[in-house]
Amino acid sequence: MKRLLLILGFLSTVFSMDITSGGKLSKNQLAVDVRHYDIRLKVDPKRKMISGHVDIKIKIIDEVRFIELDLLNQYFISKIMINGVTTPFKHRDNTIFIKAQDIEINSTVLVTVQYKGKPPIAANPPWKGGFTWSKSKDGYPWVGVSCQANGAHLWYPSKEHPSDEPESAEIHITVPKPLSVASNGNLQSVKEHKNKWTTWHWSTKYNINSYNINFTVGHFELIERIVPSLEKPLKVQFYVLKENLEGAQKLLDQVETFVDFFTRNFGQFPWIEEKLGIVNTPYFGMEHQTMIAYGNDYKKNEKGYDFLLFHEMAHEWWGNYLSVSDWSDFWIHEGFAVYCEALYIEEKYGYEEYNSFLTKNISKKIPLSKPIVLERNSTMSQVFGLDPYYKGAFVLHMLRYLVGDESFFKILKDLLHSKKHLPNNQITTSDFIDIVHNEIGTNIDWFFKVYLYENQYPVINQKITHGSNHTFVELSWENSDFSMPVEVFYKSNIGFTKKKLVITNEPIMIAIPQYNKIRIDPDKRILLTIDKKQ
Repeated sequence: MKRLLLILGFLSTVFSMDITSGGKLSKNQLAVDVRHYDIRLKVDPKRKMISGHVDIKIKIIDEVRFIELDLLNQYFISKIMINGVTTPFKHRDNTIFIKAQDIEINSTVLVTVQYKGKPPIAANPPWKGGFTWSKSKDGYPWVGVSCQANGAHLWYPSKEHPSDEPESAEIHITVPKPLSVASNGNLQSVKEHKNKWTTWHWSTKYNINSYNINFTVGHFELIERIVPSLEKPLKVQFYVLKENLEGAQKLLDQVETFVDFFTRNFGQFPWIEEKLGIVNTPYFGMEHQTMIAYGNDYKKNEKGYDFLLFHEMAHEWWGNYLSVSDWSDFWIHEGFAVYCEALYIEEKYGYEEYNSFLTKNISKKIPLSKPIVLERNSTMSQVFGLDPYYKGAFVLHMLRYLVGDESFFKILKDLLHSKKHLPNNQITTSDFIDIVHNEIGTNIDWFFKVYLYENQYPVINQKITHGSNHTFVELSWENSDFSMPVEVFYKSNIGFTKKKLVITNEPIMIAIPQYNKIRIDPDKRILLTIDKKQ
């Protein structure tokens, strides 16, 4: 965890602000729905170039003058076709404008983009993304791609927005022998060419976010294992460099433990018909669907497990399966994944360790730089930072304290498995709040308003007066209509006492033995500020 905190602390200085994912969709972008990507690229590690074409199946859902796709200007586009017919286009401001007159609404077209070029080199992957051109210890090329923050248009033409998840994708990557390619879904074929190149064909039949479509190239060995996963076995594949074989089987032991935890608590592995994949990458890591990028070198935290692997596996449920349509709700991806680690610690080591993890490793690292839910049409660069991770996780901790364990864990399962308002199992923060309200039968908008949409902690006023035999303590929330219950701890005539008080804007008074001290929120369950008044 310390390593993750350190790395994430660099976000403000390394994150690229000019090339980013998300934002407001144009009228033309709103008029199209991407259904399928078929990516066919040659990756040349020696020249650090990519070339080929991408077929994009698009349904036209409204009148459109131009089909707009995102792709960096630095790529040279040689041809664009619609249904096999060469079509005029313009490429400016990292956007391709493809002439689309006379295309009927509700029709489906196949857009083909032929292009080549040198992709951007990742300055600090995965947070400042691009290609990482590296070499393994045996001298073979080792290539990683990272694009969550900056968007998939770093390497292939796409509708770069979290709202549009294709129903499926084909990934054909051609590389020099004897290199391998690890990617999403199931491996369909490995075709060897006479010119000492090999094409690896991967296919996923599940909905997938554009940044999760990914590949890694290397001189890999494949280690496989079948692990229990509720009613169906789960195929686990680890594409590992030969230099990192030591410890690989032990890492898969952890995978088996983690799969057991996640499936028992959140249901079947979402991509059970494909696989849980892991690939050695020349950067820290990323949650690419069915092929997790792993670069933690088998390092374990003080609790004895690989937190990076755990975190990225959590995203298979929270972020990949349950996803968001706008980056303003990004905290649902990251806050839930971080909180899963707290739940794992609780299950393995007990509640005290759970609480210690949240108070020492999470709450103290919240920068309060911005609310964790921003306005709609936010970009990734606007939302990214520590707050969605750590404040997001602590909000869930507080919600559990507020509504109780039974309701809280039912809320988590409802989030994952109930019918969503948006397609492709996507959800908004408003959907999440509605599910909470439906479960508990009362409105707690006051809680969400403060903790999700504001970037300051609520203030509890504390006024102390001394009588002849007692000390009188008045407590009230300064925030309007805020009624978060708070525990207090003090020494009384009968010993130490802990009470849970329902505090509102109206002061309540408790009496304690003279000159004894009172501790507010002794277990640090709540994010708050105490204003002591005389």
